[in-house]
Amino acid sequence: MLCRIVFVVMCFMMSCAQAAALPEFNSRLLQQRSADILWLKLMHYERDTSTRSGYLGAIKHPDFYLDENGRSDPIAELSATLTAFYAEDSSNDLHAQCRFPARYLWFKRWAPKQLTLPASVPCKAYEDWSEGENFQSISIVYVTGYLGNPASFYGHTFLKFNTAQKRSHDLDKTINFGAIVPDAENPITYILKGVFGGYDGGFSEVGYYFHTNNYGDNELRDMWEYELNVSAEDTALMAAHAWEVLKKEYTYFFFKKNCAYRMAEIVELATGVNILDDKPVTIPQSLITAVHRASVKGQPLVKTMVYRPSRQSRLYDKYASLSAREKKLLHELVDDPKLLESDTYKHEPVASQQRVIETLLDYLQISRELEDRASNKINAFYQRALLERYRLPVGKASFVTASTAAPHEGRAPSLVQVGLRHNSAQGDGLLFRLRPAYYDVLDADKSHVADSVLSMGSAELLVEDSTVSLKRLSLIDLESVNSAVTGLPGDNGQSWKLNILIEPLDLRCDDCMAFKTQAYYGQSKRLTPHLLVGGYLGGVVQDNVSHNANVELAVRAFTNVTTGHRLSGTFFVESLTAVDNDASSRYKLRAELRAALSKVTDIRLVYDHDQAEELSLKLGFYF
Repeated sequence: MLCRIVFVVMCFMMSCAQAAALPEFNSRLLQQRSADILWLKLMHYERDTSTRSGYLGAIKHPDFYLDENGRSDPIAELSATLTAFYAEDSSNDLHAQCRFPARYLWFKRWAPKQLTLPASVPCKAYEDWSEGENFQSISIVYVTGYLGNPASFYGHTFLKFNTAQKRSHDLDKTINFGAIVPDAENPITYILKGVFGGYDGGFSEVGYYFHTNNYGDNELRDMWEYELNVSAEDTALMAAHAWEVLKKEYTYFFFKKNCAYRMAEIVELATGVNILDDKPVTIPQSLITAVHRASVKGQPLVKTMVYRPSRQSRLYDKYASLSAREKKLLHELVDDPKLLESDTYKHEPVASQQRVIETLLDYLQISRELEDRASNKINAFYQRALLERYRLPVGKASFVTASTAAPHEGRAPSLVQVGLRHNSAQGDGLLFRLRPAYYDVLDADKSHVADSVLSMGSAELLVEDSTVSLKRLSLIDLESVNSAVTGLPGDNGQSWKLNILIEPLDLRCDDCMAFKTQAYYGQSKRLTPHLLVGGYLGGVVQDNVSHNANVELAVRAFTNVTTGHRLSGTFFVESLTAVDNDASSRYKLRAELRAALSKVTDIRLVYDHDQAEELSLKLGFYF
């Protein structure tokens, strides 16, 4: 009986102690703390005039907000969160301290001055994920663009969590943000839904080794890793918030609230870091530029930078380093693998053998089908070449690595142009053009796909006699050129081009607008480091102002020329044959020269011929 009485008294005392540990959250405290900028960032609140609070949370996942009105009410969500922090520890990993470790870290920064902290709850799942909260630093990684997939046109960014342990960094964790896209979605549907918010997006985690294999070896894209110079406290907060947002759904927008935007939100949790701007477009390369320019506590935000070239970039660098004799031997080995046993190969100096074999190994990896690269399936020739490399002396072969400009050194992505034009049929006029993003053949730099085009939503206006009219609206302008640097089988110069635009039927009129779709496929070849030539076969479908659809077959030859960093030019001539009874034909010609005046300005001289002649001079500003 006495034991039962003692037990009841102890339970009563414990419940009183628990009740005493739960403080009274007065309205003034809640209002003050709910307006804290870090709280608003952690909750992903965005300005929204449709709610009473003026905020609406970007995350749509129902479990992210503890209060039923928490997505639109920062005060109610804060009250629910604080109450949950003091709740009795009954389920460990499901406790609010474990589900929302970043909120709890934020709470512990200010709470001791006003409240008694609750007892800490063991959070095994989070401790396992964060490896005992042992992340030494955080890096933001930029992946160059890839025209083989619409999701990757503009490049990509993800966060990498660096551990203090002495192990391969391929085992480090990363978080990735992307659209949740159904399998086999066609590219046009993807672009339209992506632009207008037709997909959910979310964070996922994966080992760094997956990215190095997928991007560097399979998709042949370069990666740049920027390690951030933030405090251990901010590193812990950023990692904790990454845990909170894993597998939470947002609305995905291709141009603004994309991977770069969501990564920037996490980086901005660090004290004093501001890298997002109010531009309508957020491009991964622009984010990297902002990160490199930013500072924190008087020091650069970027601590170190590491370049991780793709296997293709490594191959091209190695191939460029080979002597003419070594290049010839490499081509002969590719044509006849049995030459590995020949005197021709074995009598070469050992250093040359090393260089040729290491270049061959990279080539054999790249020349496999994409499915084989993804599954790491190798062939007998690769195995034989690998054994040959093991036979040669230990040590890396000597190669000259070409200098590669980092993405933060590139120009800004948006372009506005003003200019003069003279048309042989229409007279003179003023030109105004806006290209929101991203690059064309002449202004692409090292962080873009060489000799290629990626532009969407480019609009050009013409002013004649105080009248403003639309000269051209380019909805989609894509061109992917493989320059066939080595000339080896598989490095074959396959190229394609797609335009969807509104422009005059030809240069004889400004008011005969037509909706056009142009598609081309062909080959290209880099003859010298400064000269590329190529040709296309394709077609044009156009619906003119009379609503008559016309189809033309096209044959195009083109040349791209670069002379250093400041001067470049492109030229094409095209023959068009109508697919109708009269089978009429015409030709088009275009020559464009560009001179870079500075990193943010250029000047272009353009000559066009299409039933009439037009000459224009344009001054461009990048921003």
